[in-house]
Amino acid sequence: MKTQRRLQQISTAISLVGLALGFSGLGLLIIAKDHDGSASITGGILGILVGVAFLIAACLHWKYCDQIQGRFQLEEGPAAEIVSEMQQAAGAICSF
Repeated sequence: MKTQRRLQQISTAISLVGLALGFSGLGLLIIAKDHDGSASITGGILGILVGVAFLIAACLHWKYCDQIQGRFQLEEGPAAEIVSEMQQAAGAICSF
């Protein structure tokens, strides 16, 4: 279970870093190919800022992921109990 949690943490961090690099790269390309003037510069700067936001999210995820996951524990209940609760909810919804 610990290996799965670690793999999930690594893959999420890699995805966030990839998004950060993608948005920042697109923002830099938009600024480098400035044809329109202020409209394209604004879009490029916003792209870079979104990239920075994803990079910050990746750093925060890497630093605090274990602390956050430790606070939330899922309770597993019997399957029959879950099914009966779902049937009651479906019955209540259908009775309207």
